[in-house]
Amino acid sequence: MVLEEGELDVPGYLELLRLHTPGAQIVIDRVARALSAGDPARWVAALFSDANWRPHLVGAIALLLDQSETLDRDLLWRAIDSGSWVTPQLIVTAVFVVPSFPEKARVRVDEQCPVLVPAGLTPAERHSATGPDGMPGRSAKMLASLLAASASIRSLERWASDLQRDARIEQLLKEDAWNRSDQIVASWMTNVRRAFLERGHILAPKAT
Repeated sequence: MVLEEGELDVPGYLELLRLHTPGAQIVIDRVARALSAGDPARWVAALFSDANWRPHLVGAIALLLDQSETLDRDLLWRAIDSGSWVTPQLIVTAVFVVPSFPEKARVRVDEQCPVLVPAGLTPAERHSATGPDGMPGRSAKMLASLLAASASIRSLERWASDLQRDARIEQLLKEDAWNRSDQIVASWMTNVRRAFLERGHILAPKAT
């Protein structure tokens, strides 16, 4: 299993959550082997269909490793739109694998980032799977993440900066103050680039 501890000091999903320790490469290696083992489209779809945020991280790494671009990128946005707790990491992934990121970001921000949490979960299950945020907090997390990630794309940089002065945007961003999603975006973007550079692969935004 990709997320089993095995030779790791912590579960694999914790390695992917930060991507700042040598153990992260072990988990990325596991994902790469799984991709080459056959029928990756099916299990990657299953990862993103899960309400739990932990498989979403594995799916994100799979998309980053998918240099042939055969895996469905829309799965990533479905997880983002469902309020995944790792929305910042998923949005960073989208920067590197989705050419239409600017259009998708603009649409969501224009609508103030609506979130549809998966149905059928008890409060305890929802807390474990998707984190403790309420609906405003989940929308704010997506908004803060999209604006932070947009700063790395030339065509969105001015747009994202101007929006910071919009009263509605400013108010919603206050809901993300304790999550600090913008800082998570910045650190994960740095760490994922470094992790893949160690593997000889330079990550660059798909859109300009």
